[in-house]
Amino acid sequence: MRVVLLLLFAVFISSCSSNKEKDEESKVAKLVKFDKTVKMKRLWSAGTGSGKGRKYLRLVPSIDKGVIYTSDPKGQVFAFDVETGKRQWKSKTKYKVSGAIGAGFNRVFFGTIDGRVVTLDAANGEKLWEAKTSSEILAPPATNGSIVVAQTIDARVFAFDAKTGEQVWSYDHLAPVLSLRGTSSPVITATQVICAFDNGQIVSFSAVDGSRTWEARVSQPKGKTDLERIVDVDGTPKESSGIIFAGSYQGNLIALTRAQGKPIWRKALSTYQNLSVANGKVFVSTDRSRVIAFNSANGDVLWQNEQLLNRQINAPAAVGDYVVVVDEEDYLHVLSQDDGSFAYRFKPKGDGFHSPMLSYKDKLYLLSDDGKLSSYEIAPL
Repeated sequence: MRVVLLLLFAVFISSCSSNKEKDEESKVAKLVKFDKTVKMKRLWSAGTGSGKGRKYLRLVPSIDKGVIYTSDPKGQVFAFDVETGKRQWKSKTKYKVSGAIGAGFNRVFFGTIDGRVVTLDAANGEKLWEAKTSSEILAPPATNGSIVVAQTIDARVFAFDAKTGEQVWSYDHLAPVLSLRGTSSPVITATQVICAFDNGQIVSFSAVDGSRTWEARVSQPKGKTDLERIVDVDGTPKESSGIIFAGSYQGNLIALTRAQGKPIWRKALSTYQNLSVANGKVFVSTDRSRVIAFNSANGDVLWQNEQLLNRQINAPAAVGDYVVVVDEEDYLHVLSQDDGSFAYRFKPKGDGFHSPMLSYKDKLYLLSDDGKLSSYEIAPL
């Protein structure tokens, strides 16, 4: 009887200890005090429709040739001058937008809930064509001027003629039983299309005919349960100087050669956000809200900021000599690219920030969940 009691007591103590550890791991970091060294100046703000509403959407804006494009879920598409915020045009398409916005080569593209790719004239917002895919499109399509490529939630890739909308090629990938809600956008050049998938793979295709040129693993699924085996690459891979950088949930951050997909370095890491690459560094927001800077050449950790743990920060954006993130309480944090120390903190205009931020010519562009598009720049105190 005494042995049984001792065992039960041991299990109880173990359970308490385990729960305590879990509580510690999930504890939300309190904001620390610091000396401000810069500030952020708002340049302009504009309304962009209804906002994302209650749906889990990341309606990514896009910048091309000095114009920023954005959309709301109801199909309203907007074009603004990036310098002044003056609206260039507004198009009421009435599509149910789920993946927005891609732009390039005088075209604007978005994906819909019912799996359509819609193309507008970048000059005036007039519809040029639409094409049907197999399922919902959660990330912006991409173009190289010859084709428009979209990736669907059921792990398929579709390429359409950029002028006519006719399907050029398609590809079916193996989809895991369980995955996060999200996909990355294709990375596209004149000859190559690179797509990341929910099973932790990256595949390179010929832009001409969709034939596979190489495959690589960001992460290998591990564990006994479907939940443990989730290794989605939901952040869009970044290309810089012929190197592809990609990170997965419950997996790795990896650097590959763009031409052949050969691994250069790999680091254990968990993220579902877009990466940022600037000044020889790769900036990552992890699933537990660590901000980490890696040497882009060899993967060495240059610095790590753990003072935002579990604050549910969004994807990092490099702006000048700084990198910025926004947390769930709508605080925007400005960190030094040199050592990750805080330089400034404030609440930008808008309510909720789940769409990735854009950096363009040392200015920052934010789209809030309630449809406020704002431009900021870093300025001295």
